[in-house]
Amino acid sequence: MMTGQMLRDAQLALFEQRDADFLEHCRTIAADIAKERGEVSINEVRAAINLPAEVHPSVLGAVFKSKKFTAIGYTEAAHKAAHARIVRVYKLTEELCRES
Repeated sequence: MMTGQMLRDAQLALFEQRDADFLEHCRTIAADIAKERGEVSINEVRAAINLPAEVHPSVLGAVFKSKKFTAIGYTEAAHKAAHARIVRVYKLTEELCRES
C-alpha cells in the first residue's frame, strides 16, 4: 500500500511531466517575486497568473518543488477555497541569489 507521501510524490511527478511548461512559467514568476521582495509564497504566484481551464489548481502544489527555492517560513493561504490553511514561504536558494 502507498503512503500519503508516496501518493503525493507520484502526483507531483505526474505534474512535472504533464504540466512542465506551466510549472516553469510559475517558477519564473515566483523567482522574480523572490528577487524583488526577498521571499515568495504561492499566494503571490496565484495573484500573478491566470490558471488555464485545462490545468487543475492542485498543480500549483508543485511550483516550489524545485532546487531554486528554500522554505523559510509559513503564512496563511489567501484564496477563499483554502480556508486559511498554512502554506510555506520561500526564498531563492543562495546559489541562485549569487548568480543573479
